[in-house]
Amino acid sequence: MRFAQLLELSPGLGDFTTQIPEALDGQFQLKTYAAHSLIHQKDSPLKRIGILLRGTFRVVNEFENGNVFMIEVNEAVSFIGEVTLLAGAATTSVTIEAMTDCLLASLPVETFDAWLQQDIRLLRAVSRHVAAKLYCSSYNRGERLFYSAKYVLLKYLVRQAEERGIRTAERVIQNKTRQQISEEVGLTVKTINRTLTQFVKDGVLSIEQGKAAFTAGQYRRAHRELRVYMAQSRNGSN
Repeated sequence: MRFAQLLELSPGLGDFTTQIPEALDGQFQLKTYAAHSLIHQKDSPLKRIGILLRGTFRVVNEFENGNVFMIEVNEAVSFIGEVTLLAGAATTSVTIEAMTDCLLASLPVETFDAWLQQDIRLLRAVSRHVAAKLYCSSYNRGERLFYSAKYVLLKYLVRQAEERGIRTAERVIQNKTRQQISEEVGLTVKTINRTLTQFVKDGVLSIEQGKAAFTAGQYRRAHRELRVYMAQSRNGSN
């Protein structure tokens, strides 16, 4: 498939570049991944660079003890393998899973690398895309080390409630399972269960059908509690 056809499928790709050197064109392969399927496995050899044209995937890190930590969620247009390529590594550092049906176009690593070298606009756009993700990661790095589980979990739940419209609603119920929350915040399910129980006792939130729920009043109280948790410890000092 040629690049012009990809632009027709996903006009957003034009934000990165609108052309490819003729000698490199025509090598794109399209593949559809069903929701919840594996796109890319950690520690696999990097052979092709993917371009997400449609859909949403999540990036996770799997560890030998079986724990899974979700790093980020990406929507189209996004890339798969570009960090490994730019880092000069041979194998991938993360696992990528489709959250919805995903349409991907891919190129051999050597072809994509040659494209970057010949298209400064694409190189700048991909580099900016990577930097934006690393900025978010760096900005929040260490939060789970230096703040209590209560703070980390409540901040996550408040953010989820805000995404579901609590600022203008009387109540919202978050829609994540305990396992999903565990993967996204880096706390064990056991810790999450224990902390949620304490939140209910403290009147910060309620549990409905096994999910955390906020009324408007509880949401305001949760914000006050976050300020208290934040002030409780700064590198071990109260």
